[in-house]
Amino acid sequence: MRSISVIYIFGEKNCLYMLRTIFDHLKFQWYKYIIEVLVVILGILIAYNLEQWSETGANKKREISMLKEFKAALSADLIEVRGNIHEHKTSIQASKILLKAIKDNLPYNDSLDACFSYTHAFTEFSGRVGPIEQLKNAGLEIISNDRLRLDIISMYDEAFPRLRKVEVVILRDYQQLRDFDRLYFEAYDIERVSTNKSIPAPFWGLMHPIRFTEIMKNPEYAALLRVRISNQAGLLRGTYEPIEKALSYLLKKIDKELENLE
Repeated sequence: MRSISVIYIFGEKNCLYMLRTIFDHLKFQWYKYIIEVLVVILGILIAYNLEQWSETGANKKREISMLKEFKAALSADLIEVRGNIHEHKTSIQASKILLKAIKDNLPYNDSLDACFSYTHAFTEFSGRVGPIEQLKNAGLEIISNDRLRLDIISMYDEAFPRLRKVEVVILRDYQQLRDFDRLYFEAYDIERVSTNKSIPAPFWGLMHPIRFTEIMKNPEYAALLRVRISNQAGLLRGTYEPIEKALSYLLKKIDKELENLE
């Protein structure tokens, strides 16, 4: 028991001595330890910020690349939309010329061949979906501007599908007009030049009537032309022209966002 007490007392004294030594050392060297701690903390913060900066830079590059792809695709879509608008307007004009000829009981003139051909005009908007599919696969958050991201998604998921759906009506009109072809017209002539000053020959060729008087007196043909004019005008006013404006505005927003990012 005595020997254990001596060891215990000896150990306690050593502990007290060690603690006193440490406190004395800290008393005179405390600033060195604080500096070491601060250096470690600063190093961690710098490393974290560098990692964040690197990640932010990479995300910014991806966003710029993605927006440029959207700009290229939507610009091509805008060109297609404007071309389709022009085609439908020409088709409406052609149908009106034919209806006036029917109303006034005018004789045949070869300038009407382009009009007959343009009554068969229809469009099937394609829309380039590559960028939106890539965006959805990569993560929608790549585009940091929330409003711009929603506008792009709305164009692809709402406006374009609605346009394709409405175009089906015009395709139906075209298919009904095709029923008159074998009875009243020759095959398309793709080599002849239109003599009509306002309506050029379409790429699918001119249509020459072989039974002009009969088709011009056919009430079903005239009725179908009137319906076609109404449907095409509705397609332009209700869908194509608003999408043209929306596309132009969206492209301006993309340009502005690219300026901010670059």
